[in-house]
Amino acid sequence: MNKNRLEAFTDAIIAILVTIMVLEFHVPHTASWQALVQENGVYFLAYIIAFADVGVSWYNHHYLFAIAQRINKNVYWSNMLWILALSLIPFAVAFIGAHPNSRVPAIFYLLVNAAWAASYLNLSKQIAAINQESAEAIKQMPVYKFLRSIWWIAYPISLIILFFWPPIVLFLAAVETTITAFKSNNPELDKLEK
Repeated sequence: MNKNRLEAFTDAIIAILVTIMVLEFHVPHTASWQALVQENGVYFLAYIIAFADVGVSWYNHHYLFAIAQRINKNVYWSNMLWILALSLIPFAVAFIGAHPNSRVPAIFYLLVNAAWAASYLNLSKQIAAINQESAEAIKQMPVYKFLRSIWWIAYPISLIILFFWPPIVLFLAAVETTITAFKSNNPELDKLEK
């Protein structure tokens, strides 16, 4: 199986996802800052968080595939599952942007984030399984270690809190994205791209 084709396909999907998210912005009915904030404020916040999340995801995915020497059918399907979770982000962002104080959009947003994290861990494990020479480097990736940490307890805690304050999921996503962005220090990536 050609690793480069899978990477190119994934890159194209990510570019489309970012485009779809920005298309959800609506022109305010009046030309004022107040209208801009009132009509797009929550969606803009969710968009910034999701945009950063997609960017961090792409960076780590790129590194993961850069150190992989080979892929197989399991990696292909794990990557497709990861793309599926990632592709739900624009809808989850639009849903919570339209209904920021409602539980159902918050639960859906939380489930999408959890599905993304679980599918990324699965993809990492599948790549490590067939690339034994890179397995340790994959396990040492900061995002891999973070997603395997006690962080998973944040999801059920957020689920409980969101019944009282649904926007907690945006806070959780912002914290998760910030941590993974700052922890995503893969100096080998620059060395590989000479």
